[in-house]
Amino acid sequence: MQSVIFCGNEPVDNGAQCPICRGPGERVPEITVKSLVRDYCGHGVPDGRYHLCLSPDCPVVYFGPIVYSKSDLKVRVWFKEKKSPVTVCYCRGVTDQEIIKHVAERKCCCTFEEVQAHTGANTGRECLTKNPSGK
Repeated sequence: MQSVIFCGNEPVDNGAQCPICRGPGERVPEITVKSLVRDYCGHGVPDGRYHLCLSPDCPVVYFGPIVYSKSDLKVRVWFKEKKSPVTVCYCRGVTDQEIIKHVAERKCCCTFEEVQAHTGANTGRECLTKNPSGK
């Protein structure tokens, strides 16, 4: 695995691969994984470097010291889901269905700013612990 220093901070892994699908992985903060993985046994998530599997068809969400699948998470991962509702903004709990309702049914929103004002999407500050990508 190659490492690149990003903005002088922590190394970013280029070439991290999911152990199941061999698809690309993106580094995620440990706090994100610890916040979103169910604690089945009361032992918590082990410390370590984790990655988000970017393949929409792979059941793996995080891989690192332990591999976690979709069923291990407290939330659905938007790009790994095929059926609505899918969360668009994890901080505010806004779904694709809610945005569609405002744009297509109520016809009250035409711009991003209007959608944001009506739904609260993209106004939260808890992405690190609520969004599966940590962003």
